[in-house]
Parts: sequence; structure tokens; C-alpha cells
Amino acid sequence: MTRIAILVLATSLAAGAQQKPPKAKPDPALVQAFGSSVGTWKCSGNMTMPKEMGGGQLKTRGTMKIRREVGGFAYSGDYTMAKNKAFAGMRARMLWTYDPIAKKFYELSADDTGGSVRGESDGYKDGKMVWSEEGAMMGKAGKSTTTITAKGKKVIDIQYEMGDMSGTDHCTKS
Repeated sequence: MTRIAILVLATSLAAGAQQKPPKAKPDPALVQAFGSSVGTWKCSGNMTMPKEMGGGQLKTRGTMKIRREVGGFAYSGDYTMAKNKAFAGMRARMLWTYDPIAKKFYELSADDTGGSVRGESDGYKDGKMVWSEEGAMMGKAGKSTTTITAKGKKVIDIQYEMGDMSGTDHCTKS
């Protein structure tokens, strides 16, 4: 009887070892929000500088390159703002992912001016994705809001506000 039980157990274990576990797939909410964003975006806009940096309006130009990461469970973006007469330019890296339990999108970003920001969003609603963020930007701690407005598959508008600093970008996917 013991031999039969061992034989049944061994056969069951061998059969189970041959079955591959199902491959995990990224949550559809993440793919829907970021999947079509993969590629290179050219951006132009303006920024209102903080008072301690002289205030005033500044025209901006930039490039954003978005990639799918870790099997599609995250997306990353490299942003470069071109140098101009009033601003030395900057480079930033962002990472976005989705928590299917909390039903929230999360971001983390850092730039070469010393800025670091973390944020969360409930996702796209009525063509807009609003990010509530917290961190440091240009040496100032604070809270910020970034709103991404989809204007089509290849066009987005970005609006940013943090205290007396704000900006807008119009981005087109190439």
C-alpha cells in the first residue's frame, strides 16, 4: 500500500514539474496607458521660472524617449530639455508602473539639476492623466501637479505646476 502511495505521489510530482507555470502579463491598465507611448517625442512649450531664479517666461524645446521595461511591467522615459540663453538645459529619467491591487499608477523621476519627484495617478479619465507629485525641483521641496492630455495617438499636451513655477509642453511622436 505504501509503495502504491509513493508511486502515485511520484507520478503526480513528475507531471506537475513538467507543467510550466503561466507567464505573468502586465496589467491591461498599464498597457493601455503607456503602450502606445513607446517611441520618441519632440516637445516645445514654455516655462515660468520661479521668482528666486529671476521669474519670467522661457521657451522650451525637448525630446522624450519612452521605452517598455521589465517585460512590459514598467515604462521608462528619458527627457532632455535643450539649452537656451536663459537656461542651461537638463536631462531627466522617469519610471512609471501600475499597482493592480491599489489601482494606481506610480512614477519616480530624477534629473541632473538635483530634482527628484515621486507621484501617483488614478489613470486616464476623460482623456487626461493627472499626477499628484511630491519631491524637490531646482532646490525647492514641494508638491506639484502634472496633467497629461491626450490629443490623439501621436500628440499630447503636458501642463506642470509647482508653486510659482509652471510650464506647458506640446509633444508629437515621431
